[in-house]
Amino acid sequence: MPFAVQEIYPTSFLRTDPSGMKPRGGGNLVNAGGIVPADVNVYRATDRTTFYDPSTDWWGEGPALPQARHHLALCNHNGFLYGLGGFVSDAQGQWQMRSNLWRLDSLDGPLWYGMTSLPLPNAEGVVVSLSGMMHLIGGRAPAGSSNKEWRDHIDTDRHWAYDAIADRWQPRAPLPTPRNSMAAAVIGDSVYVIGGRTVRGGNTPVNEVYVPWTDRWQRAAPMPKPVRTDKPAPQGQSGIAAAVWKKKIYVFGGEWQLDEETGGVYSDVWEYDPREDKWRAVAAMPRPRHGLGAVALGDGIYVVGGASEPSGEGTTAYVDRFAI
Repeated sequence: MPFAVQEIYPTSFLRTDPSGMKPRGGGNLVNAGGIVPADVNVYRATDRTTFYDPSTDWWGEGPALPQARHHLALCNHNGFLYGLGGFVSDAQGQWQMRSNLWRLDSLDGPLWYGMTSLPLPNAEGVVVSLSGMMHLIGGRAPAGSSNKEWRDHIDTDRHWAYDAIADRWQPRAPLPTPRNSMAAAVIGDSVYVIGGRTVRGGNTPVNEVYVPWTDRWQRAAPMPKPVRTDKPAPQGQSGIAAAVWKKKIYVFGGEWQLDEETGGVYSDVWEYDPREDKWRAVAAMPRPRHGLGAVALGDGIYVVGGASEPSGEGTTAYVDRFAI
C-alpha cells in the first residue's frame, strides 16, 4: 500500500453507469481512512482515499475524505462507493464516534458527498449491500452522553437498512449477539456475520445469518478453535476480514487480548461452506495481522494493511494475494 494503515474496511468498486446497467471500469480495491503511525499524523487518523488496480499492480489516489476517520466502513452499493461512521481522532478525543454517510461517485471525481446520516453514531459494525439495500449491522455505539474515548462505548445490536433512492434509513431485525470487530459476507440472499468480540466477554466465535425477505436471524456453525498460535488464544477471532470466493467465505487473521499484557495476532485462515455449514482450515497467513482488509478481485482475494501486533502497534502496508 502507499503507506502503512490499519483498522480499515476496504471494498471493491465497480462503477455502474446511471444511464444503464453496464459496469464502468474494472475491479479496483479501494480504501479510505484508517489508523496510521504516530510519526505520520499525531492523531493517527488519515483522510486519504487510495485504490489498487491488480492488472497493473499500481496504487492511485482518490478524493480525500471530508474529515480524517479511522474504522470508516466502506460499501460498494448500486454503483456508488459509500463511507459510513467510524471515529474522529483529534485533540478532543481519539475515539469520537460519528454517524455520517458519505458517497463517492467516481474514483476520479472531485469529492465525497454528504448523504443522510445514521440515526445514531456507529463504528466497528459491518456494512453490506444486500437485496437492493445497504445494511449496517452491530458494532459499537455511545454508552451515554460522552463520546470521546474507547471506554465511552458499548456493543450494539442495532441493524439499519439504507434506501439509496429515498436517502433514508429504516430499522431491521436486531443482531442476536451484539458485538464489534466482526466480519460479514454475502452469499445469495443472506449475509453471514462472523466472529468479533464483546466489551465484557472478549472474542466470540458466533456465526449468525440474516435473510432480508423474512427479516429474521438464525445461528450457523461457529468459528473453530485456533490451530496456529504460539500461545493459548480464545476461540473466535476479532479484528478480522472476510471475502467470498466461489460461493465460500474466507476469514483472515484477527487479534485477541486477555488483558493489557496478554494478547496476540492470529495467522489462521478459515474457509466456510454455507451449503454444508462447515469450516475448515486453509493456508495460514504468511504475515499475520488484524485490522486488515480482504477484497475479492478477478484473480483471488487481496489481503491488505492491518497491524502485526495486537491493539494499535505494528501498522503495516502489506499486500498479499490469496489464491484458491
